[in-house]
Amino acid sequence: MPDQPAPVEEICSDLIRFDTTNPGGTERKAAEYVAALLSDMGLDPQVIEAEPERTNVVARVAGTDPGAPALLIQGHLDTVPADASDWSRHPHSGDIAEGHVWGRGAVDMKNAVAMTLAAVGGTLAAGRRPRRDLVLAFLADEETGGRLGAGHLVTERPDLFEGCAAAIGEVGGFNVPVSSGGPPLFAVSVADKGLRWYEVREEGVAGHGSMIPRDNPIPRLAETALRLVSSARPYTVIDPMRVLASEIAGRPVTDPADVADVLATRTGPFAPMFGAGIRTTVNVTRIGAGYKENVIPGEAWARFDCRFVPGHEEEIDEHLASRLGDRTKVSLLRRSPSVLSDHESEWFGLLTEALRGESPGCAVAPFVFSGGTDNKWFRTLGMETYGFTPILLPSGYDYPAMFHGVDERCPVDALRFGVRVMERLMSL
Repeated sequence: MPDQPAPVEEICSDLIRFDTTNPGGTERKAAEYVAALLSDMGLDPQVIEAEPERTNVVARVAGTDPGAPALLIQGHLDTVPADASDWSRHPHSGDIAEGHVWGRGAVDMKNAVAMTLAAVGGTLAAGRRPRRDLVLAFLADEETGGRLGAGHLVTERPDLFEGCAAAIGEVGGFNVPVSSGGPPLFAVSVADKGLRWYEVREEGVAGHGSMIPRDNPIPRLAETALRLVSSARPYTVIDPMRVLASEIAGRPVTDPADVADVLATRTGPFAPMFGAGIRTTVNVTRIGAGYKENVIPGEAWARFDCRFVPGHEEEIDEHLASRLGDRTKVSLLRRSPSVLSDHESEWFGLLTEALRGESPGCAVAPFVFSGGTDNKWFRTLGMETYGFTPILLPSGYDYPAMFHGVDERCPVDALRFGVRVMERLMSL
């Protein structure tokens, strides 16, 4: 029988100490650590690389019921960069202090990887097996789109996911502030918004910076950017967000403006995330022009991150077409589809049951995640996909601010809660 694994907070701390910054880093050492833990559990992990040192680990845990559809539990090993000079603790310290595990990845998403490893290890060490086959995938490259991670596995090794009818990944399963003082309300993601990245370019006439300009493209680009980002966009409320708003309000909420009001005024730090789940968002994220202070440039460009609610992709094209000038050039840099899964499915019911096993009487509601995850890749294999990293957050903890933020940290008690929920889910 395998030995009992290390506590979840220690696994999370160990993972954080591996610098898996993306771009610019490698997942290999973290992946080797994960593969060693899986081997110690008696499993047979496969280590797969699309490129040298961009490493993925996949293992299958045999269940007791061969007729039950398999579940994929996936998480990424890479993180966004962190500037140590901005942090109160080094972002790769993995410090366990003040009731938290500190460091880059503590929330996005080495916490979930650690919870999965601790839950699987604890289950097997106790002599138990999950009811259904579990496929565990620990992935590279999510933070730059997943091409070397989930994308590579889905394209080149779909056999690894044979029998998987559903997948769970990041951003979901957290509790939302409620004013009643009653049992918690947990939000589980059933959708990722779709993505379109554009480059908008204005061309003009180059000249000397000391002269009256003939046609400086920078002011025109500024005007174009303001038209794109400042225009009000209509609400695009789909059913999961109505359900979430209704659970928060304690009554049916169906009018889009009422849904928006509930999400904006009654969800605390989650308001920006939930608010983005009911509208198309357009944000300018990069801008550039010129090469010298005394030269008027001949062109200027800006890049835009646009996200659309499932079923509303055409609204982005309509928005751009109505606000670009006749001389403006626009090009689509990247597109990623939206995904939407059933919040009334048996799978959502199992996630609810697992949460209620640890938090009796809690409510569980779906939501549309404002960003994108590796679930998009696995949806192409026909799986229902959900954001489910179960954690019970303490009052005053700003969970959304931790994603890609300074002094990222995760409460130890939240990690332990997540392990218990995951162990329950594995038995269902």
